Amino acid sequence: MEHPNGKVVTYPAPKGAVLSDQYTITVNGNPVDVYAAPVWEPGYVKSFGGPYSFAYFDFTGSVRVEVGSSKPLAKTRVLPEARGIRPQITGEKTSFVLTEPGQLSFEPDAKSGPLLLFANPLEPARLQPGDPGLVYFGPGVHHAGRIELGDNQTLYVAGGAVVKGGVAARGKNITLRGRGIIDGLDWERFKGPTDNLISLTLCTNVTVEGVILKDSWTWSFPMWGCRGVRIDNVKIVSSRCENNDGIGVGNSQDIEITNCFIRTDDDCITTKGFGWPERDKAKDGAPVEDVTVSKCVLWTDRAHIWRLGGESWAEGMRRLHFHDIDVIHYTDPTCPVITVQPAEGMVMEDVRFENIRINGEGQARLIEVYPAPTQWIRRNKTPGIVRRVMFANIVVSGTGPADRGSIEVRGCDPEHTVTDVTFENVVRYGQRVNARSPNVAIGQHAKGIAFK
Repeated sequence: MEHPNGKVVTYPAPKGAVLSDQYTITVNGNPVDVYAAPVWEPGYVKSFGGPYSFAYFDFTGSVRVEVGSSKPLAKTRVLPEARGIRPQITGEKTSFVLTEPGQLSFEPDAKSGPLLLFANPLEPARLQPGDPGLVYFGPGVHHAGRIELGDNQTLYVAGGAVVKGGVAARGKNITLRGRGIIDGLDWERFKGPTDNLISLTLCTNVTVEGVILKDSWTWSFPMWGCRGVRIDNVKIVSSRCENNDGIGVGNSQDIEITNCFIRTDDDCITTKGFGWPERDKAKDGAPVEDVTVSKCVLWTDRAHIWRLGGESWAEGMRRLHFHDIDVIHYTDPTCPVITVQPAEGMVMEDVRFENIRINGEGQARLIEVYPAPTQWIRRNKTPGIVRRVMFANIVVSGTGPADRGSIEVRGCDPEHTVTDVTFENVVRYGQRVNARSPNVAIGQHAKGIAFK
């Protein structure tokens, strides 16, 4: 088969890595190793589709990807649907052409045992051992345990590296990048060598780019009391246990998250506040402000895609912008895709969800705006306040009746209200939503709720 004219960089898996026997891949004829990932711990949580696989490579230009599998391929889909990829299927192989980087889910059998394919842009100049301030992991399996980063340090995880451990960063001017894998599977839930697979605490000016985060023992990648964090092209494959949320923004400001992939059992993206920097429950912590999330691909097995404001105390949460995002799977029928739920008297305002594409399967709940305390409240049981929220161009497609996917907006009491929420071109399975649509509920203490 003729190959398009593009440059490909592959990274052989190291000896000792756990590889998949479900798929084979070539890119312009170059073999790409495929890793195995678990989806649950037996006896602990329900399986959502069984073990799955993932692979990664870098490229520029135009390349042909060929995937072989023992699975029947006749019903194969490649998500996100917005990428418009229609694979050519021939027997036990299928192929398609890529012209731009991105994260894909190759699905012969829907969400049962897919192949996650991380097609990276070419990596910037690779770092070398011995550079000042550099913590370096080259190709191979490394049993690193706890990795600490401070002022002016860089952690580099090269393609072909599997680093078993976690990262605890505190300080300014910190970088974590590469194409390799940080793997937490060796540790039981809540028993890792660091608080999280990556934990940023009281950091300023941080860049995290390119790495794969695999199977955290708890929340995958939170930040606490940080300012100026840039997260680009990070892939999270972490669906083997509860409480493994994807990226969490806690008491932090000036945060940009782009081109990322997240598959978790728990919430994909959260905003929280545990009182940082002092963690004094008598005081509000620093606010969560100026957070932008864009061009990401999200999948949760058991919880919310977004949960904003839960279990938090902070001065406020404002200017949160989520746009140009694909939700390829969400499973739990009891959890909305988007929950806006500040508590502890906190004000959440100026929140925008725009151009969100959701692959639906008839799930019961879509959006909830309700500033009520939850079971995880840590300081008091006071509701919050919501002001100025926009949902624009939110499209649910896939399989499901037009009335599925509830939208609920309500305040708690005359002091804890929801005001000025706009739904513009929100579409469920081909039907635009308005105030009279089935399963749209505007409750008490909610004012200025508009549908366009």
